[in-house]
Amino acid sequence: MEDFLAIGTAPNGESIYLSELSGKTLADNGLLNTSGGLYLYEACEAANSFGIRVLASVPSPDAGYRMMDLLGLRVSA
Repeated sequence: MEDFLAIGTAPNGESIYLSELSGKTLADNGLLNTSGGLYLYEACEAANSFGIRVLASVPSPDAGYRMMDLLGLRVSA
């Protein structure tokens, strides 16, 4: 995983991350034919997840922060 732009905390205490992910990281997590870019994702312990679950692709950091706000996440940069 790459450097985080932000980490949000959901009301249930789970962390949601905003950062760029490479095409390889996405492919390793089952998202084939997907180029790298900016994503919201969470840690995932499922056997076939390779450590993350992608929740959304976002077109810009501002859109990512807005999505985190709409989800009610407490954000730390």
